[in-house]
Amino acid sequence: MNSGFNFFRKIWHVLGLIIPVTLFFDPFQNTFPLVYATRAILVTLLAALLACLFILELVRLSHSGFENFFYKYFGFLMKESERKRFNGTVPYFFANFLVVLFFPAEVAILAILFLVIGDPFAAYVGSKYGKHRFYNGKSVEGIIGFLIPAFLFSVLALFLITKSHPGSFLAILDDQGNLLLTPIYIVFLSVLSACVTEFFANTTAKGLIDDNLLIPIVGATVLSILSLLCLDYTPTDFFFDPKALYIQK
Repeated sequence: MNSGFNFFRKIWHVLGLIIPVTLFFDPFQNTFPLVYATRAILVTLLAALLACLFILELVRLSHSGFENFFYKYFGFLMKESERKRFNGTVPYFFANFLVVLFFPAEVAILAILFLVIGDPFAAYVGSKYGKHRFYNGKSVEGIIGFLIPAFLFSVLALFLITKSHPGSFLAILDDQGNLLLTPIYIVFLSVLSACVTEFFANTTAKGLIDDNLLIPIVGATVLSILSLLCLDYTPTDFFFDPKALYIQK
């Protein structure tokens, strides 16, 4: 990628795997008297973190002294261009918040994986092996670095979800354990859409809109639309009603 590979920044983003892993294992389902306890806790924590981070960034951008202090100790996680705009962590958390709040768990897991797996691999492969570059500095090698790992990890995640939660959304195994190809095609096309989004995404709105925000949202939306068109689902299957978040058992 044209901005190079920031190891510590990508490790920070990969920590976002905590969210899909938590959704997968659903560790709080019997801890609190809520139907969607794990999702409720995740949404609440993401909202709180997002609010705190947004306020912190407003202070940083408004006070040069604090900005210099912040950059001195946390600059290794930032791009130089982020000194005058919002840190990419803000849209990153916002995207996670939105997909967990509005989409089924399976879709949220995959959409987040598109970002936390695809983006670091794309950055690493593009910066180290990128030879054939486009007008925006991104490379063919970086695109492949996004597409293949994101697809393979997503199929693996879908397989684990299907095995652990029979009858789950986008199951890739039938009742006899036979592999279903249509969900795999859907995942591939969704990863491809996320990859295209990463390629064309620009940073706008003072850093509040960038690929960290767009990749999960586009990925989740395409997953839902393709599933509606190709599988036996209804539109309500793709939408989690936030009003149900704190329903008690």
